[in-house]
Amino acid sequence: MLSFRALTTTLALAVATPVLAQTTSGDSRRSENEPSSGNTNVELREIDVVVVTARRREEDIRDVPGTISAVTAEQLEAKGPIAGSGDLLSTVPGVRFNDVASENLAEVSIRGSGTQRATGADSGVGLFVNGAYAGSSTLGGRNFKTLDYFDLERVEVFEGPQGALYGRNSEFGVVNIILAKPKFQNSGYVRNMWTFDLDQNRLAGVMNQVLSDEVAVRVGAEHYNQTGGFYYDPNHDKYYDSSNGFTARGQIRYRSGPLDVTLLVDGQDLELPTFVNSLLVPGGGVNAQIPRGYQQSRFILPHTGRDGMQQKVKRTMLMATYELNDNWTIESTTMATDWTSRQQYAAAIDVATAIEMRQQGQIGIWPYGQVMTDVRDRTLYQDLHFTGKTSDGSLSWIVGAEGLFQRDDYQLLVASSPCPFTLAGSFCSGTPIEPVCVRPLPTSINCPTPFPLIYGTDARTKQRISSYAGYASLQYAIGDFTLVGEGRFANDSKRATQGITALYTDIYTKVPTTYTFNASEPAYTFTASYKVPSATNTLVYAKVGTGYRAGGVNNGTFNAAAPNPFVATYDNENTIGYEAGVKTNITSNVFVRLSGYLSRTTDAITSINDGCTVTNACGVGGQFFTVNGGTIEAHGIEASVDSRFRIGAGLLSTNLSAATQKAEFEKVPTSATGLPIQGTPVAQIPDWTYSAMIDYRQPITQNVNGFINVSYSGQRGGGQDTVTVATPFIPLEDFDIFGARAGVNFDNVQVAAFVRNFTDQEVEVLKFFQAGYPLSSRYNKPRTVGLSVTYNW
Repeated sequence: MLSFRALTTTLALAVATPVLAQTTSGDSRRSENEPSSGNTNVELREIDVVVVTARRREEDIRDVPGTISAVTAEQLEAKGPIAGSGDLLSTVPGVRFNDVASENLAEVSIRGSGTQRATGADSGVGLFVNGAYAGSSTLGGRNFKTLDYFDLERVEVFEGPQGALYGRNSEFGVVNIILAKPKFQNSGYVRNMWTFDLDQNRLAGVMNQVLSDEVAVRVGAEHYNQTGGFYYDPNHDKYYDSSNGFTARGQIRYRSGPLDVTLLVDGQDLELPTFVNSLLVPGGGVNAQIPRGYQQSRFILPHTGRDGMQQKVKRTMLMATYELNDNWTIESTTMATDWTSRQQYAAAIDVATAIEMRQQGQIGIWPYGQVMTDVRDRTLYQDLHFTGKTSDGSLSWIVGAEGLFQRDDYQLLVASSPCPFTLAGSFCSGTPIEPVCVRPLPTSINCPTPFPLIYGTDARTKQRISSYAGYASLQYAIGDFTLVGEGRFANDSKRATQGITALYTDIYTKVPTTYTFNASEPAYTFTASYKVPSATNTLVYAKVGTGYRAGGVNNGTFNAAAPNPFVATYDNENTIGYEAGVKTNITSNVFVRLSGYLSRTTDAITSINDGCTVTNACGVGGQFFTVNGGTIEAHGIEASVDSRFRIGAGLLSTNLSAATQKAEFEKVPTSATGLPIQGTPVAQIPDWTYSAMIDYRQPITQNVNGFINVSYSGQRGGGQDTVTVATPFIPLEDFDIFGARAGVNFDNVQVAAFVRNFTDQEVEVLKFFQAGYPLSSRYNKPRTVGLSVTYNW
């Protein structure tokens, strides 16, 4: 395992290369009239030309002076089924998907952005679909939806600050998913996929139909049906990691002369996997409530409460391009979305286990603990920009404006015990109308009548966000030397209102408060590049750019006795980044890239606790809120090599990549406690990440060919959480995950088998500690094996 990692790293660094597009199964810029799948021909070609729109204009990815990746649908399909956003990004160095077994909580990090400085704020990575902003600051808004990786064309990742062209929350980079749009050629596919270990079936179909010379439509859907899984709740006969429901999309495209318009309508209604933690409490009295300890099964976890997650999405997009003349084009993107995300998670044990703990003389855990979240986000996004160039192409420009309007409603219900939880007491639960009292032991004191405490809290937050921006780009080429300048000026405003009532009542435990935030922010990028006049097509570049993460509003209550008194708002976080790199062809079928970067983030957005407890001057428990917590410095090197070789009658395509990075809190204010410790690492930034993909295709007969694809991803080092006085350094788990997919194409039919996590490696994706001792862990998904059958036309 270590020798494979060493080989991957040595090869990637030796060829000195930053990431571009992996090339495993076909040219992503094929003609619209050429079939996109089911091709049984095995051809030896140069490394594919991939056209991207990362700079809001179409251009060859090899000509973009910056670290950019484009992963095509064919490359993703070659690896196996897409089960989450992490599958889209696993081969991109410097990019990491923080998968914590819940779509609501998972986040993308690029370079030094981290994912745990303030999970209640916006992401530091811009999430876009077809060039429209798809993220939000509410729960579930820092990750893509399942709908976004159905029937996609490619995924573009542009690293480093992108605040000039993309704006808010793009300070560390941008991930832009490009969905497949209608093409003017009849085509489609039907695919059935079985994952045996999960008892999961995914049936998908897409049809692209030409209605006339000017009109084409594309419709598709995918249905999930799962009856098994790995993580099981016997009390409810339900698997925590199940997926059921559907996604669907319909599009119509009109293309006539200079006008090209596409209308897209899609949606999803899915029950998705939710997270579950296994208790790993050691004995010896280290935990006051469970002094004898408790080791819970990784897979069988009975709960009394409800666990689950549901996401519903409705979306409409209108994308239009009009060529005013040979040198001027106007483009418009409009998007309206309405999505809801609901999640339920229960106490870590059930009543039977809690009674068993009492029989052992342990207080245990209250078994009726229940948390429920309900989020609704409504977003309207509009971008309009002009692109132009001089007749000789030496000077080109972009001028544009965008607006974003979001309305978020967030409800958080937390059920707590309405009675003091003591060793001699009973378990109190239920509702005020139907109270429940369970005596765990014959000697247990019965619940007091009436229950003296509230049953929990019901917090409701309404947030309103408006963002306006104007931006421009100017590019000037002098022979093989090119200069690019980009700039943006944006204004962001937020308004949030929150009130908290006692559960099952309309009695406020926190009177509603309303806070507002408003800030204007400029951003810029300057890039210089030189195309070395040689057969290697070597591009050398250097750039400097800025970006910002939008500030916002806290929801809480001011307590003068708190060691860190509550503040209502926090300011924007700002990053300036420097990057240099080279892209070159060693031969016509080997492309290599290398980039290095350095960034500095000021006013880093950080979540802290006000320091209150029931035993100090506050007299109440602590509350978390967000502040600007210091300065972060990050640096790293990213490398990748793409190659394609003829081996006998077959074709071998490979991609190897590696990245090393480091991000630390360089300066921390002394005005508040609870902030990160100076000199400690930013959370969720591994020291090293690696990936490899090897794809081989071999003709068997004139109409039949076989293929095999092996993929690998790994990481080393880094810390899980932000390190504070109260939170020690918790190392991230090192891992090496392998996958494989193999099969045959018979004319238009493909049959393939796949395996994920081939070595069945166990990884603790999240570890929880209490008073320095283990409390619980959350794990990855074990090995899965499956089969897919696809018919293409």
